[in-house]
Amino acid sequence: MDLFDVVRACFRRWYILLPIVAVAAFYSYNVYTAVKPVYYSQMAIGISPPSYRIDTAATGMPVPRNGLLDIGGAPFVANMTALALSQPSAVNRVVAAGGMREYNARMFPVPEATQPIPLVLVDVVAPNPETATKTLELVTAEFSVALENLQHQARVPDEMMVEPFVVSPPGTPVAATPSRTRSTLSILFAGVGLAVVVAVVADALLNRRRRRRTETTTADATSGTALPRNGQTNAAEPETPDPAPEDSPKETTEAR
Repeated sequence: MDLFDVVRACFRRWYILLPIVAVAAFYSYNVYTAVKPVYYSQMAIGISPPSYRIDTAATGMPVPRNGLLDIGGAPFVANMTALALSQPSAVNRVVAAGGMREYNARMFPVPEATQPIPLVLVDVVAPNPETATKTLELVTAEFSVALENLQHQARVPDEMMVEPFVVSPPGTPVAATPSRTRSTLSILFAGVGLAVVVAVVADALLNRRRRRRTETTTADATSGTALPRNGQTNAAEPETPDPAPEDSPKETTEAR
């Protein structure tokens, strides 16, 4: 069976194909309208170098420095802070304060040949704009706490600590429905495919049944005997002579 046979079968069994397609389209429309939008928002947080700098110190006294900046610079500190925001403890504190768990903190993307930038992007997905904005505000506060804890663990002097600042504040959350079109088309295509399969199978079964009925009728006509018509006798049957009438008793007595 090729494609043209499938098309012909669908045209012959349109009364099977169309109801299934209509049900699939109705269900797809309900799924499309039932999906609720989600709201996206984003912000960028940077790291400022320490404002206090000591180039020389008194004799016998070490020069206070930020060891984290000496190891990897500001991008290293920003990356460590972004990883701290993804820890379960930080996420739980954001959720406990009324924020959403679905946020993502990552480094600002740059080409491979370019040096990393000490910027952290925070993305959030929320069911309403207010929750999205509040989550970003809570993540900003958590970013400051995580950065301070990181430097305290590295025993950075207070005057040499780096400070966070908001590069791009949270904008107006944007509504989107990322999975609505994909799920709707999937249901519709699945319904059309099922309708085609059912129509082709029904067409094959009905055609086979019709052929069997035709073959049975033809076999009965060829092997059976033709019935005589009304008022006519079969020419092949020999005529049976009428029986002779019996003599009555009266005629026998007179003859004697």
